[in-house]
Amino acid sequence: MTFDPLAAPTDPAQRALMPNLFVIGASKSGSSAFHAYLKPHPDICMSREKEPCFFVDQKELEEAWPIMARQPCSHEWPAYLDLWKGGEGARYRGEGSVYYSQAPHRSGVAGRIASACPDARIIYTVREPVARAIGHYWQRFKEFQEPLPLDRAVRENALYRDTSDYALQMGEYLKHFDRSQIFVLVAEDLRSRRREVLSEVLEWLELEPYDYTDSEITERHKSPPTSRRERFPLVSTIRDSALWASARKHLPSAVVEKLRKSATVEFDKKDVDDSEAKAWLADYLAPRTRAFEEMIGRELPQWSAARK
Repeated sequence: MTFDPLAAPTDPAQRALMPNLFVIGASKSGSSAFHAYLKPHPDICMSREKEPCFFVDQKELEEAWPIMARQPCSHEWPAYLDLWKGGEGARYRGEGSVYYSQAPHRSGVAGRIASACPDARIIYTVREPVARAIGHYWQRFKEFQEPLPLDRAVRENALYRDTSDYALQMGEYLKHFDRSQIFVLVAEDLRSRRREVLSEVLEWLELEPYDYTDSEITERHKSPPTSRRERFPLVSTIRDSALWASARKHLPSAVVEKLRKSATVEFDKKDVDDSEAKAWLADYLAPRTRAFEEMIGRELPQWSAARK
C-alpha cells in the first residue's frame, strides 16, 4: 500500500467510523484475548476482523500474510471502515494487528496510523521477551513460514528478536505519538489479575467501569503443546493460494480439518530442546529489556529470564 493520508475518507458518515484505538501487539502477548475482553464494553466497538493490518505496507503484507493481503479490508478504506459499521456512536472504535509492532520488518506503520488517526490511543501488549520470541517462532513454524530449526531461527531471522525488542518498537510510536497516548499492558499481569488490569485500562481510556461476567474474561487463545510440519512439498503454497481460499469457502469445516491433518505431521513441542535458543535470546535481549524498563519508568521483575 502506498499510503496517502489525504486519501482518507472525508464523507462525514465514513469519518464517523474511523478507528481511534489500536492494540498493536506484540505477537504472542495476549492481544487476541485482550481484543475479546474489550468487546463487551458498551463504549467500545472492536473491529469484526481482528487483524486487518490496514496500516502495513501492502507489498510487505503480501509477502508476510498473502491470505490477509487479498482481503479488501487490508487495503481499501471503505472495506476497512465497514469493520465498525454500527459502531458510529461508540467512543472508541478499535482494532488489533500484531504486525503494527514488528519494525523494521513492517516499515512505517506508526507514521501511517498517526497521519490518519493522530488522536488515537495505543495499547501495547508485551510479554516476557524470551518466551514471546519462542512462541512467535512456533506460530510461524506451524504456519510453514519458518523453515529453520529453533536454535538457528532465533539467530538468523531478526524478526523474533526485533519483535521482542520492545524499546525498539515503542520508540517507533514515540516518534509520532505523545507518551500519554500509549498504554503498556504486561501479559503476565493480565493473566494473574485480569479484572484489576482491565479496570486500569478502562480508567486510562476515561470510560465508565464495566462489571465483567466470568464468561467474558475467561482465558482465551492458549497455545497448544503441539505443532505441525508439512507432510508433502508445496502444502504451504497451496494453503496460501487464492484458489484454495476460494475453494475452502464451499467445503464443510470437517472436510477442511481432515485435509489439514492429512497434509501435515503433528509433533510435541516439548520434544524439541529449546535451551540453547533461550540462552542466546536472554543474553541478546537483556540490555534491550533494561532499555524498555527505563522507557516506561518501571522494572518488570516477572521477566527475570531476560534481565541480567
